[in-house]
Amino acid sequence: MTRSAIGLRAAIAVGLLGGALAIAEPAQADPWIPAAGTGVVKPMMRWFDSNGAYSANGFTTATQPASMEQETQLRVTGVAGIGHGFSIEYDLRAGHLSTSRLKHHRRLTQSSTGLEDQIIGLNYGLTQTARFADSLTVNLVIPTGASNTAPALGVGHFAIEPDVQFGIAQGPLSVTMQSGGRIFTDSGVAQLRATAYAGLRVSPHITLLATGFVSRTVQQPKALPLTDQSEIYNIVRVGAGVQYELTHLWRPFVEYETTVAGQGIHAGRRIVVGVDIRY
Repeated sequence: MTRSAIGLRAAIAVGLLGGALAIAEPAQADPWIPAAGTGVVKPMMRWFDSNGAYSANGFTTATQPASMEQETQLRVTGVAGIGHGFSIEYDLRAGHLSTSRLKHHRRLTQSSTGLEDQIIGLNYGLTQTARFADSLTVNLVIPTGASNTAPALGVGHFAIEPDVQFGIAQGPLSVTMQSGGRIFTDSGVAQLRATAYAGLRVSPHITLLATGFVSRTVQQPKALPLTDQSEIYNIVRVGAGVQYELTHLWRPFVEYETTVAGQGIHAGRRIVVGVDIRY
């Protein structure tokens, strides 16, 4: 077997593990703490499609052919105010994930359906004004997704996420950011993560959306045992969308996301359709 063929197989294998890890991304940054008894819930459907992967040998923007990966996911994110400057955040997921590849001119397909890893956290507001807010968050990643299926629906390990969030709102423009780490309790593997969101209201009912997400793992894959390889997550993803304010409480939205760089993970596209419900 040639060196390039070995590298391709490694990229596909690690990419599948990375695809399973992608189910536990951070929820949307929200440094403004809602009053007790109020909040926001966002149910959405997400469709992911990929037939390429980034090499496992280094962080790159170049992709190479890989197994096909598709996912249909139900995701519910939200924030609920509980008083005294605190809110509860959550990111709940379930889905159907399938992979397909050609072997000896035959297509082999594997699929898994069920719960994925869940995130729940506590957010504490610091500065809270109409134009600027910041907060401190601690999230717990709960490994409810099966990690022994092919493909895996979860990582199989608990993780802690300490984050700082801040936001700026000025006229029709709002920008929020979340940055911090994800530390797996079993191995100490640490990911450095940052998420950015921007919204520009272009009419009384329409807001244009832009998103960005980056994750880099401190440890190198070769330094970790096989059981911890699924904790590696190196990716850059950007997206754009539009939200329509149907009423003050109901705001449907649609988004398109695509990966632009990564290491040892599938490169793909995602369509998101959901609704922002305020209460």
